[in-house]
Amino acid sequence: MVALGLIALMIVAYLLNGVALKLLWGWFMVPTLGLPVISLVQAIGIGIVIGFLTQQHIPRDEDAKKELLVFEVLTPVLAIAVGWIVHLFM
Repeated sequence: MVALGLIALMIVAYLLNGVALKLLWGWFMVPTLGLPVISLVQAIGIGIVIGFLTQQHIPRDEDAKKELLVFEVLTPVLAIAVGWIVHLFM
């Protein structure tokens, strides 16, 4: 049962990372560098590639894994919040 919860949390983390990347890309990369707008699916894919290339060590004990996954969910939410504030000044 815990494994299903961790898998669900990982899926949510991938989705949130995709949403954060899509929004931040649209706010900063498109107007600044003239790059094309990306879709949510493209953002999720780019996030997976970047995560694969910059893979971090994942702790072995269960409590550390749970903390890491919660961090993975909170990081994109915080990035969206801070990015939105910065975007207001553009």
